[in-house]
Amino acid sequence: MAPRGKSKKPTRGGGKHFSRGLRPLDDADGFDGVVVPEGEGDAATSWRERRKSISSASDDSDNESVNSNRQESPPPPPPVAVGNLNRNPTESSGAQLSRREREAMQAAAAKERYWKLHAEGKTDQAKADLARLAIIKKEREEKARQRKAEQEAKAAEQAARAEAQGRRK
Repeated sequence: MAPRGKSKKPTRGGGKHFSRGLRPLDDADGFDGVVVPEGEGDAATSWRERRKSISSASDDSDNESVNSNRQESPPPPPPVAVGNLNRNPTESSGAQLSRREREAMQAAAAKERYWKLHAEGKTDQAKADLARLAIIKKEREEKARQRKAEQEAKAAEQAARAEAQGRRK
């Protein structure tokens, strides 16, 4: 809190003075709610006058005169093609790349080659994966055969029981 009274000790940080020195802008119409800092009134009134003159000039002028002014002006020159060497370093030659960029490109190319070979099954990891999958596939086929044989045996046993019970009755 700022001290009250005769104390002249400044507050820490100097305080904020957002609205210090503001005065209302006087117009012939009266106060319109615009507040301008002191010392800037002349610039603000000249700006206001310029804005009024521009708006009145645009209201008074015809669209034909505006269109004729547009047609009289020459077309702008075509843009000049200037090569920006920093824009896309991947398309520029290898001599212009920095060491980091060159190494990053080489690493990306190596990774892409590896995954292409991996998809074809030519890498050591791919070969190991394929061998492991082949073993799993064989085990699953063998278990499926065993289950089928067990089900057939169970069905034959139940049929034999039913036949035996049919004979007793």
